[in-house]
Amino acid sequence: MKSKKVDVLIAGGGTAGVIAGIAAARNGAKTLIIDKQRCLGGQFTAGMLGAWVGFSDKEKVIVKGIAWELREILKERNAIVEEDPDTDVCYLYDTEVAKVVLDEMVKRETQLSVYLNTIITDVIMEGNKVSGIIVLSELEPMEIHANVVIDCSGDAVVAAKAGAPYEIRPKKDIQPMTLMGKMAGINMDKLKKYYQDNPPVHDAEVPPAWREFKTFPGLMHFGLKDELEHVQLPAHLEYLRNWLAIFTSTPNPGELMINCSGATEAHSIAGFEDRTEQETVSQKCLYDVAEVLRLYVPGFENAYLSSIASQLGIRESRRIIGDYKVTLDDFLAAREFEDSIGRGAMPAGAHTPDGVTMNVYDLDPGKSMTIPYRCMLPQNVEGIVVAGRCVSYEAEVANCIRCMAQCMAMGEAAGTAAALAVEIGTTPRKVDIKMLHVALLNQNVIF
Repeated sequence: MKSKKVDVLIAGGGTAGVIAGIAAARNGAKTLIIDKQRCLGGQFTAGMLGAWVGFSDKEKVIVKGIAWELREILKERNAIVEEDPDTDVCYLYDTEVAKVVLDEMVKRETQLSVYLNTIITDVIMEGNKVSGIIVLSELEPMEIHANVVIDCSGDAVVAAKAGAPYEIRPKKDIQPMTLMGKMAGINMDKLKKYYQDNPPVHDAEVPPAWREFKTFPGLMHFGLKDELEHVQLPAHLEYLRNWLAIFTSTPNPGELMINCSGATEAHSIAGFEDRTEQETVSQKCLYDVAEVLRLYVPGFENAYLSSIASQLGIRESRRIIGDYKVTLDDFLAAREFEDSIGRGAMPAGAHTPDGVTMNVYDLDPGKSMTIPYRCMLPQNVEGIVVAGRCVSYEAEVANCIRCMAQCMAMGEAAGTAAALAVEIGTTPRKVDIKMLHVALLNQNVIF
């Protein structure tokens, strides 16, 4: 079996992982990112989310660093929709431009390499320390050894294989997946006039923390309940009557993103048959939503489903049990942790398993929750740090901590901490938090 040695190995080049890789490389570590997709960015790109959430506490920007650098590049290329860069909690962006920009940012880092189309098959352990990963490409397996491993897999794959404790809720409680699609050929002037003349009534059923919280610039609409209330739907479309699909504009004319929330009762740690069913059902749901829009919503008459994301949007799967678990009380108190590495202010809570609504908890403008470094350190295992939606927190905190801006903040902290650990010859758990803070401040990170 082939073998390779690096300083820092990042399992997963998604939203958190690609930022972690850039941060580790900039801090002097020979770094390798592996990812199962054909592009970097995860939900940011392959997931086609198009809505980059979590940047503001409604009064000021709370996430900068490499994420802000990425935003600036996209802005230069007219690939961002914004109204007020200081108070917008979200930027709408072009997912295809984002793929290219991330590739360019990675290629500028001489200490950073990437293996795409590569899956994790096992971990390499030295006692209770993760010392590498066994991976498989389409052609051959490889052992990759590292001083520090960063688990940005989203599902805590490395941490779980290493024996770290984790939790995962049962199917009846877990947040549903979503699948993103893009519609083109929309008459946006006609659509906007329709909404002006027919203000949404049932948007009032959307939790106030989301409805009143100006999360999205541009056009945003919740669901189809108003449009379909008095319509005789074909039987195969009846399930969409009360569906929580979220429609947002893009930087490009005549386009809308469809966030088909809750397209399936989904459990992200599923068997082969279940996952295949989730994929096919979700695609059918997007197709049905597009059909309903063409039939019943003015402006969509000549529109078409132009693309479907190549990656399901997984809101929840494994969460590690870390040295600290972030609680709902922490969020509601806007707690300031001494080992904070980032901030979040999006309404906490979770999507209900039926995909119809959300349970949310909000903070006052100007307040935010800090993210402690300890929630990224899995118990009982050394040599590893975790970043992304699988860190340690109560399920009720999910909608705040799993947002892409927060995942990027965690990724930058993880990559920086990993490089420091390599430099001083220690493990991520033993990195001095004051030393980490100095490094993050130098990187324009807000924590």
